[in-house]
Amino acid sequence: MRRIIIFIIMSFIFTVFMFIYKDSIVVFPNQVSDYIKSNFIIDTGARNAVTSIYLNYRVYDTFFETLTLLVSIIGVIHFSKHEGEL
Repeated sequence: MRRIIIFIIMSFIFTVFMFIYKDSIVVFPNQVSDYIKSNFIIDTGARNAVTSIYLNYRVYDTFFETLTLLVSIIGVIHFSKHEGEL
């Protein structure tokens, strides 16, 4: 029962944030990709565009995605070990 309540609360929070920030999610992909293609060597010093995107432009995004994955794995391990306990 507790898992269902947590799932409902998290779904509600996600939905609220999507409605609040729906206008800021829109990105102009052609302008961004053109900027990265022409300026990634100058901005980051990397020779590879993919490396410059992951390690320079989106370093915080990559870090927090990794952190979220780690917390999810820890949660799954915790809940699987304590299946019947309250």
